[in-house]
Amino acid sequence: MTWTRRVLAAHPSAPEGDPDDRLADGACIEACLAAAQACLTGADACLQEDEALDLRACIRVQQNCADVCLATAAVLSRTGSEAGPLIAALVEACTEAVRECEAVCARHAETYRHCVLSAEACLRCERACTELIRAWAT
Repeated sequence: MTWTRRVLAAHPSAPEGDPDDRLADGACIEACLAAAQACLTGADACLQEDEALDLRACIRVQQNCADVCLATAAVLSRTGSEAGPLIAALVEACTEAVRECEAVCARHAETYRHCVLSAEACLRCERACTELIRAWAT
């Protein structure tokens, strides 16, 4: 069990029984944090490139994506309330942010390894957000 899932399972409002009941929540939080880290580091790496001016759009998208991912992870970590419309909208917004970031970073993937890593983290985050939304629907 990952650290995130252990923390979620220890919360007083955690469902009784199997800690894997929070599997989708924990996976989404972890993916959001990983995407945020990759994007923050990726944006910083872009700033160090000789062609930093050509990477402005990529930097901006990565910074925005990191902020949305961090906010999503923070809100999902507050397990004391149901996943209402506001939280669902935030997870949807995160899904859109990582999709956009993945697309922009993929354009630079042949040249910059840090863009490959950001794109990969964003793709994993998109999948985790989608899975969480699916789990809420059941």
